[in-house]
Amino acid sequence: MKSFIYLIILSLLWGSAFFWTKGLLTYFGPSTIVFFRCLFGLLALLPFVLLKKNRIQLKISPLFIFVLALGAAIPWNIMAFSLQGLDTGLSGILNATTPLFALIFSIVILKAKPSWNQTISLLIGFIAVAILIVFSGQAAGTQFSIYHALLMLAVTMSYALNSIWVKKYYTNISAILLGFWTLLISVVFNGVISIIMEPRAFMDLGELNVFLPLLVLGCLSSGLGYVIFYQIVSTGGPILALMVTFIVPFITVTLGILFLQEPFHLGIAIGLPLMIASLVVMNIQALKKKPSAK
Repeated sequence: MKSFIYLIILSLLWGSAFFWTKGLLTYFGPSTIVFFRCLFGLLALLPFVLLKKNRIQLKISPLFIFVLALGAAIPWNIMAFSLQGLDTGLSGILNATTPLFALIFSIVILKAKPSWNQTISLLIGFIAVAILIVFSGQAAGTQFSIYHALLMLAVTMSYALNSIWVKKYYTNISAILLGFWTLLISVVFNGVISIIMEPRAFMDLGELNVFLPLLVLGCLSSGLGYVIFYQIVSTGGPILALMVTFIVPFITVTLGILFLQEPFHLGIAIGLPLMIASLVVMNIQALKKKPSAK
């Protein structure tokens, strides 16, 4: 029961990330938002890192930096740019293509052979994306451009490549340390850009409309979200943790409609169920298995 509560909390935190980012674009440029988001996230993760036992010595290499940059520094910048021309609801649904691209990259990079259900899942998933893009472009009142939609797909490709290369090269590093270094690399990268582009950005942190979204987006969504996710994996198993991918699109669509007056159009009505169906088909064999008792 506790794992399901964690799952709902995580879905709310990750699903609301698009909503908070969209609001912060009123005050900051994309790189500054990512800088503050990761800085707040670091503060949330720091106690867990300091308390962690048996920390290993990391070998910092260009590949290590690049792979972890694909987890936050690169995609979160692209996401912020994408949200300048895309509804949050549609962004959240397109974000659910991450497992589809992870499957494609696992076939290309890890030489994995797709099963029948994975092949069908890919077909359904990309039909869903095509429907979303076509209908969103025609729907009245929708903030949409094909350019910004492609940017969001680039975000999911980054997430997918990050997960594939972490699995290939860095399975010996704990999840919390990987999360900490992912945020740290992003802070350094985006901090330099932010200081150059918006040197007075820190002056706006005193505003409640800025501080509270950053508190949720950084400390809770980015920092604590890592801890909650890996807690779900350890207590409920990876199958349960998988469910966050199913729930997040519903959170983004709901928040967009309720608070940003985004329209619920035919593309979402058709594309969202198809996307969920794609993810179910992809994981149908795993979902049939019962987690081993602990």
